[in-house]
Amino acid sequence: MRPWRWVVLLGLGTWAMAPWGRLVAADPVRPWRFRGGLALGACAAQVHGDGVSGFNKLGLTAGPWVQVRVHPNRGWELGMVWTQKGSRRVPNPRSGDYFTWRYRFTYLDLPVSYVQDVGDWGWFSGGIQASYLLGAEEDFNQTGYAPLSYLRLNPWDLGGTLGAGVHVAPQWDFSVRLSQSLLPISPRPDQPIIQWDNFMMNLAVQAMLSWNLKPGD
Repeated sequence: MRPWRWVVLLGLGTWAMAPWGRLVAADPVRPWRFRGGLALGACAAQVHGDGVSGFNKLGLTAGPWVQVRVHPNRGWELGMVWTQKGSRRVPNPRSGDYFTWRYRFTYLDLPVSYVQDVGDWGWFSGGIQASYLLGAEEDFNQTGYAPLSYLRLNPWDLGGTLGAGVHVAPQWDFSVRLSQSLLPISPRPDQPIIQWDNFMMNLAVQAMLSWNLKPGD
């Protein structure tokens, strides 16, 4: 990785961690509380800029997470989530349109989110997410996925996230999270297809069931 990218990631991490220092300074006696677990679920995704609308690409999402709290009702959550994103064109047989294709982009998402509880039943969250591209595939002829040839994707995707969740059992939570790229994930091709925009961005909705290592307190 180029040195300037490390500087950017370090700067973003420092910015995200800065509120922790203010929380500890405001209440130095309160102990930090840690919670963690594993999440598994489904992802509905699309790509802005490919001329196709709708969250038509379905994939899997899974990975560990950890929460750090100084105050009982708010804190920060970090994750390392393997996620299948991409895009899929849906045919319309009623009008004689049977043409379809799909992309599958596999990322390692690294979200950092601020979490605010809502009573004892749930929470809201928001933050930033760096995503590293693990693999990119395409299927234009309905013969199965093959390595991506038409697009050239950037190795990193920087996005924003919004989420909400509920406690469904002492050690089980259900959450939904929306994420969107803040920067283009691919340069414009030399010969763009019809309706191609000047940029492409990932959009994804993840629904996850999380198992906590210990009950919430």
